[in-house]
Amino acid sequence: MADSEFHYDIEQSFGTVSKREAKTGSVYTKELNLISYNDGDPVYDLRNWSKMSDGTRRMGKGITFSLDELKELKNLLNDMQDLED
Repeated sequence: MADSEFHYDIEQSFGTVSKREAKTGSVYTKELNLISYNDGDPVYDLRNWSKMSDGTRRMGKGITFSLDELKELKNLLNDMQDLED
């Protein structure tokens, strides 16, 4: 069995949901991006990212959505009365 290398391409960044900086200089963000994994079709990706003090970025846990799933999530969030100020 051949070894395959995992790779991804961030095709579009939609924004940062949250951001915090650690005392070590590392920055942790939660971002919504359109990402293609291993040359596959792009998916909407909500994920934690860390930028280490040496400048490298690491992918954390997250969840991916198809366009239809993201639209349904948007509808569900819009329908949640409790989220309004």
